[in-house]
Amino acid sequence: MRKIICIGRQFGSGGHLIARKIAEQTGMEYYDKKLFEYAVETSGFTRNILEHADECMANPLLQPIYYEGNSKKYYGKNANDILFEVQKELILKAAETKDCVFVGRCADDILKKYTDYFVKSIFFTAPMEYRIQRTMANDGLDEKAASVQVRKMDKKRSAYYNYYTGRDWGKPSDYNYCINTAENSEKEIMDLLLHIYEQK
Repeated sequence: MRKIICIGRQFGSGGHLIARKIAEQTGMEYYDKKLFEYAVETSGFTRNILEHADECMANPLLQPIYYEGNSKKYYGKNANDILFEVQKELILKAAETKDCVFVGRCADDILKKYTDYFVKSIFFTAPMEYRIQRTMANDGLDEKAASVQVRKMDKKRSAYYNYYTGRDWGKPSDYNYCINTAENSEKEIMDLLLHIYEQK
């Protein structure tokens, strides 16, 4: 049975790094920004059109619609919806062929109906102060700028997920596991993820 791990994460929680490490340890294919790169290559739309739409909710009052690309099914849609549809197709295609770790892009919702896959959804969270401190260290920002960045990215991810799934981003009951990265060591988290991977 195909094994799929779908990662959701609050900004600054470290979920992105952990997702990459579990993919490396298990040999699972890792998809994050790679999905965006594939979307640029396969959709026929320019990077400039799509890059501002990645994990962003569409705004019909502000977003132009397009009549180009490699498929007529994208005609008349805005860049956000086009990118979501292309990435959805890529997620489904990847899941058919190999074990995967997907970061964001609503992969947990996209794959939830596919009972022939072993799909586990995991959400990484941490207290705000912890995430601000990590963002300061990782991005070289002062505390105020890091705080703004964390809140901005959380808002962006929440709006995107809620819009395209109809569910509440980060709601614990919607995930198989919710992990506080501030309260668990990396080893503890990795051991749990390896256990999840080895279940079937």
